[in-house]
Amino acid sequence: MGLFSDKRAVVAFIIAIPLAIIAYVFVKPIDYNLSLIVFGAALVLFLFGCLLDTADEFEKPEKPITRPKEEKKPKPAEPEEEHAELHVPAVEKPAAPLTDLPIESIEGIGPVYGEKLREAGIPTVAEMLAADPENVANICDVNVEQAERWIAMSRFSWLDTVSEEDAEAIVFATGMEDLKSLSEASAEGLYQKITGALAEGDVRVPAGYKFSVEQIQKWIDEAKSLV
Repeated sequence: MGLFSDKRAVVAFIIAIPLAIIAYVFVKPIDYNLSLIVFGAALVLFLFGCLLDTADEFEKPEKPITRPKEEKKPKPAEPEEEHAELHVPAVEKPAAPLTDLPIESIEGIGPVYGEKLREAGIPTVAEMLAADPENVANICDVNVEQAERWIAMSRFSWLDTVSEEDAEAIVFATGMEDLKSLSEASAEGLYQKITGALAEGDVRVPAGYKFSVEQIQKWIDEAKSLV
């Protein structure tokens, strides 16, 4: 604190100093004892002012207000993507009998949708192949477009050369929904679309699963033999 930082001390000094001058200059020649009393009062005021001025230096500083740290709220889990990969290891091989392919082997159909479809009489890919899109959509409470994709994948899954992973790639990467479209496609063109969809994350397959132009050509050749 600097000198005269307290207003009360300033007032005390303003009164004390003139009072001391009056006591010494004007009162002393008239009455010595009275001058001592007046001078003493001025001295007391002066000392009182000094005490007020220096008292602030010994005051405890106020504690800074500290706000409690806000706890970071955990980020909500991101919802699963509409066609997140649900791989079924038991049905990896192409040409598996349709009755051996559980309905969950179709990409996007997990335990919840699978249970609803089983209860409705669609337990495997074989039944999905002949299912009505609107019926499937009502059973699973999804839009008809999603149901059509599931049925399209089941159409490709029954080919000897096409696995459930391949069927997913055909539908999501190319938009094809029938064998005629596949039979008229270019193997190189399909390969470019599928690898692009894999890179963008639009199609997901198990780690290590590979696509090749030669394998895609087998899909096309089988489709040609059936249309």
